[in-house]
Amino acid sequence: MKRLSEKLKIAVYSGNIPSTTFIENLIEVLSEDGFEIFLFGKKKKEMRYNENVKLFPTPVSEIKLVYFVLKEFLILFLKSPHLFKKCFGEVREKSRNIKIFFRNAGFILPVLNHQPDIFHIQWAKTVEQNPELFRLLKCKFAVSLRGAHINYSPLTDKSLDKAYRKYFPEIDGFHAVSEAISAEAVKYGADKNRISVIHSSVKDELLDLNPEVHKKGSKVELISVGRHHWKKGYHYALDAMKILKDEGVKFTYTIIAQGEIPEELLFMIDDYKIENEIRIINGMPNDELIDLLQTKHMLLLPSVEEGIANVVLEAMAAGIPVMTTDCGGMKEAVADRYSGYVVPVRNARSIAAKVKEFISEESDVKRELIRNAKMTVRKEFTREKQRAGFRNFYENVYGK
Repeated sequence: MKRLSEKLKIAVYSGNIPSTTFIENLIEVLSEDGFEIFLFGKKKKEMRYNENVKLFPTPVSEIKLVYFVLKEFLILFLKSPHLFKKCFGEVREKSRNIKIFFRNAGFILPVLNHQPDIFHIQWAKTVEQNPELFRLLKCKFAVSLRGAHINYSPLTDKSLDKAYRKYFPEIDGFHAVSEAISAEAVKYGADKNRISVIHSSVKDELLDLNPEVHKKGSKVELISVGRHHWKKGYHYALDAMKILKDEGVKFTYTIIAQGEIPEELLFMIDDYKIENEIRIINGMPNDELIDLLQTKHMLLLPSVEEGIANVVLEAMAAGIPVMTTDCGGMKEAVADRYSGYVVPVRNARSIAAKVKEFISEESDVKRELIRNAKMTVRKEFTREKQRAGFRNFYENVYGK
């Protein structure tokens, strides 16, 4: 007898194909477990997926979009004239002009024509963008809860706060990347009994990597990875680098971040006279990042807010010691002086002190730290554990 997972059609919606590394890893994990995966959104580039991953991209070109919408409307009419009428009315009502009409229809129609069993919204903020789906689709709805969308966005955006309180009670199941985010979502009306905490995973092959361990007292090579955004806390990291330089510590600090470097960081680097120690790289592919990580001695996560940062898990698996602030769910992954180092949020002096502590540790202590980090990943953050978590999650959501 087939498992229920082998019969379910799961729509993984993030808006873009491909999406973030986290979501692409999720798609790979789910497809390996026998689910039929539907991807909707705008295709940004060609991707190769397993055969049970089906793509239904909406064209970006206006001319192609018009043809696409007319074809999809015809398909819907032939399948269900009643649903066609409801869909046409819903889209017309929410569209201010003809361009917006075709854009809205271009997203909704392929979803209606392929009727998934579960529509999984990857970004909580988008629950309010297409409310008609809740009325038109006869399926279960799941929402992923991650970092910024739950931890601070609804605090600064009252309309988002209102949307969460309106739609969260209608959601059949929530996936949270950490216990901390799960607790935050309950504040906006998410039923705690419908929230499943499923940790992120890393590729198993990373656990086989064993880079050279930092030698006591030698120059330390530090690295941070993440987009240019205030929540990443890079200015606190640069404050810490100034302290280290003033105290005569030998170091280099590399930041891998997509996009233009904020003027604030450039000013700080110049003002602190640490331009010879700092290198900022405008992003890189994940495989190249893993290669670069292995040449460094420590990954630093100076963030103000996170769920559980995937790059920290990758570093732990790959044998790179990590230091993180105690933001969000990070302490669910890193235990201070056991599997890494944990410092308070917004505390440059603590970062500098922990770096000095790391430098002065014996190699055996660092090896034990690395072993414990790898053991933590094997226990809590493997692909198989994530796969089993989502299998149970979807089967429970579908069975409600």
